[in-house]
Amino acid sequence: MTSRPYARNMKVLRQRHPALARMLDRAAPVDLTYVVEPAKNGAPTLTVRRSDKAYQVHSRYDPAKEALQQVQARRFRNARLIMVLGLGLGYHLRACLQHHAAEVVGVIVIEPDPQAMKAALEAVDLTDLLESDQVRWVVGVPEAEAYAALHSLLQQAGVGVQLFLKTLVIFEHPVLAQLHADYFRTMVRAFREAAHTIIFNYGNCPKDSMVGVENIMGNLSTIIRNPGIKQAYGAFRGVPGVLVSTGPSLDRNIGELPRAVGKCVMICADSALKVLYAHGIKPHATASVERLPEVADLFTAVPEDWRREIWLAATPVIMPQVYRVWTGPTVIVYRQFAHFEWLDMPKGMLPIGPSCANLAFKVLEALGCDPIILVGQDCSFPNVEKTHAAGASGITQLDLQQSQLYKVRGNEEEWVYTDQIFDLFRKTFVTDVAAYRGTCINATEGGAFIEGTVRMTLREAIDRYCQRDVEVWPRLAQVLAPPSAEEIAREWRKFKRIMEETRTEVEGVIKFCQDGERMVAAFEDELNAGGYTALEDFLARFPADRLEQVYEEMVRQRGRIIQFGKYFQLYLMHIVQMIIVKFEMDFNELPTLCDDRKRCQLQAIRMMRRWFPTIGDVCRLALDLLNKAYAQLTQEFGA
Repeated sequence: MTSRPYARNMKVLRQRHPALARMLDRAAPVDLTYVVEPAKNGAPTLTVRRSDKAYQVHSRYDPAKEALQQVQARRFRNARLIMVLGLGLGYHLRACLQHHAAEVVGVIVIEPDPQAMKAALEAVDLTDLLESDQVRWVVGVPEAEAYAALHSLLQQAGVGVQLFLKTLVIFEHPVLAQLHADYFRTMVRAFREAAHTIIFNYGNCPKDSMVGVENIMGNLSTIIRNPGIKQAYGAFRGVPGVLVSTGPSLDRNIGELPRAVGKCVMICADSALKVLYAHGIKPHATASVERLPEVADLFTAVPEDWRREIWLAATPVIMPQVYRVWTGPTVIVYRQFAHFEWLDMPKGMLPIGPSCANLAFKVLEALGCDPIILVGQDCSFPNVEKTHAAGASGITQLDLQQSQLYKVRGNEEEWVYTDQIFDLFRKTFVTDVAAYRGTCINATEGGAFIEGTVRMTLREAIDRYCQRDVEVWPRLAQVLAPPSAEEIAREWRKFKRIMEETRTEVEGVIKFCQDGERMVAAFEDELNAGGYTALEDFLARFPADRLEQVYEEMVRQRGRIIQFGKYFQLYLMHIVQMIIVKFEMDFNELPTLCDDRKRCQLQAIRMMRRWFPTIGDVCRLALDLLNKAYAQLTQEFGA
């Protein structure tokens, strides 16, 4: 067999997917043997041997024809996103792309064995598939890393793929499923969990979407006047970082923490500050991300002078009163929202998860800390009464019901209880640790298992890593110098122009939404005038071409709003993106739920009856916030 296909394939693979190419180069032998032979029509076919048993993967007569028949037999409806379980020689992957060419936006290939992919690369020219932007490869991922790998894949794929998560269909090759049944079940379950997490992060409640933005607008002066985390990138490269959270297990080992003081960079979740103060342990920073007024009470629970040498590392989505009560220095940390790009004030943007502990981890990573040692990061509860460490503020206690809890793998026990929110925190740590280039030590000594971490007692971790004195405070004060008066004035002049141009664009978007509402109202008047009061009567009598025309006009109007102007994309799109994406997921799912085009179009129009006023209401709220912030900043910094 010629090696020419392999050389061509590997050349493309190294250009397009270098990490996968390196993994194939290092792939270890397995207990499976891949035998490629010519079929009756001359095309290569594949047999997989395990011990004395042979599995014929493709037809011995016409592999491509068989694969197309297998895909056609599945009768997938609305196959926008396809998961292919098992690569074989790629025949069924090609068949999926061919048969669903008019609708597919992406195909995810799950292959457990790198040697199987090497066999395919040696036998068949797959360069077109390797070059395709539609195909994403998940090869040789250990089951323990399934969630992290698939969540990362969906994050990197972006909104263009995430919009179609509700349309997922799965092609499972009947022969390969026998070989890898347990693996495929694990990967499908992990994919659905990752997809659920991403969908969960989108919402369609305007008031909820506006809370963080309202806080950002109220914190603009704080953003302008304070340094950003980017000024401290890499400032503590190779220095151990200790992250303290308030999980119940903190009660077990908090007595060990004083031994780490002065020999690490220590950051705590905002809820842990009071607990650390009670034990005489002063961290270098505390992290805050919650959009609740009660967060201010977490800080006023400790003396004002004690806070003066602690940095507040927070995203500016927190309530403005939190910044007002804080007496120590402040460093601004952006999360990956387009709204922060709209500000055009570079402070440092990190891929921050939902909890303040997730934020703290990313801050330590940005500082260059290695290893990062987790303490009190339980992400679980021994029972509904004990949710945090002793001494934590009463506002942290959760009102849980036993019915809300479910079991996950524990660090020291076979399983522990958690709930949906705290399990989301845990899963975020899994993906963060997978992306972190250093070593993450889980010294929690209890709680839920976090894949990718190294388990160790806190005493062992301190003895091994926290041995040298580190001058943290002077270094932070040096690198996080606040902007000068001249820099502040220059920043305000630039941002003032941005606010003025944004206001004009927002007013334009509101008009487009009003036009969309009028379109929907005109269609409903048309239905009333024609006597279409019953659904079945509408489906039977209303002209399909007229419905197509109305539907397309509304889709175009929706598109005009989504694509409107530079500053709308940066300012308003951040506010409405969660709403738009949630709606778009539901729009894309309609053909999956029903194959009657007229019924789907009517349902889409009914959804647009909510879409246009929902977006319009959010835009009006955003315009009001913009005008208020403009007036306040003009009063503070001058016209």
